[in-house]
Amino acid sequence: MIWTSWRQQRWQLLTLLGLLVVGVGTIALLRSNMLDVIDSAGIARCVADAEGCDAPGGAVKAFRETWSMPLDLAQGVIMALPILIGIFIGAPLFARELEEGTHVLAFTQSVSRTRWMFSKLVVALVPALVVLVALQAAVSWWVSAAGELGPLWNGPFRSTTFAAGHVSPVGYALFAFALCTFLGVVTRRTLVAMTSGFGAFLVVRLALSVVPERLVPQQRLEIAADADRLSVRTPIDDGSVVLDSGQLDAAGRPVSHEHYLAVNQACKDAAGSSQDAFLACLPRSGIAKSYWAYIPESHAWQVHLADGAIFGVLAALLLAGTVWALRRQS
Repeated sequence: MIWTSWRQQRWQLLTLLGLLVVGVGTIALLRSNMLDVIDSAGIARCVADAEGCDAPGGAVKAFRETWSMPLDLAQGVIMALPILIGIFIGAPLFARELEEGTHVLAFTQSVSRTRWMFSKLVVALVPALVVLVALQAAVSWWVSAAGELGPLWNGPFRSTTFAAGHVSPVGYALFAFALCTFLGVVTRRTLVAMTSGFGAFLVVRLALSVVPERLVPQQRLEIAADADRLSVRTPIDDGSVVLDSGQLDAAGRPVSHEHYLAVNQACKDAAGSSQDAFLACLPRSGIAKSYWAYIPESHAWQVHLADGAIFGVLAALLLAGTVWALRRQS
């Protein structure tokens, strides 16, 4: 069965192999060229700290203008690979057999339906995941070499950086593959499974995009309303993802945004140009503290694990549904 499945899917697998070879080779070449540019521009020390480094005038800006798009494009490819795996490998996997009626021949052989199904699933899915992980590692290798000169400057929660990092792409790929495979079995039409799978994947991804953050323990920072903000580093400044923020009164109760704006404007009018008078006015007017509920940059891996687990569970349920639906085929 493994050999038969390989013969049926050889073109998809050869395409994956070609994508891997071309992708890794291209990334290695671009990374080498980028490192040469970093060295020649004298900004190697800016890789670890782009803001605090002593770089030649305009060198950092020029580097980013040249390399931001290629680095973002590489992360975009990793973001797109999961749904492409679902559309071009998962959707036709069983839908083509059901559409052409060749599944009847498979069902009459000595090999059980279960073995036939799992052989096709393994041969299709495992190489796709290997290629995805290898390309993801190559892109991460390239992006890491740019450090804070590249996408990592905006922290791990930047949309493209997060979606292309850690276990998230694998979770998305499992879900996309399982979704398109399930739709292929249910609809018995390859094209329908491909188009509907693409739309359904995007809808689910958008709908669940904020759920992983809510499953990870949050941290909370509170500072006095009359504190000097310039001396306090808030979650907004350090790449953390802020889930909630606002102001508290003296009793620790949240203050509505409208009320805060009114108090803020009244204190500005009363203080004039004096910052000290403005800060002293806020506590007297009932604004005692500002707060932020956030997930720190260092805990991004926890959000990735929650993200991968969500889509992994969905994929398992869809694959179970696929097996159930195939068993009911005649």
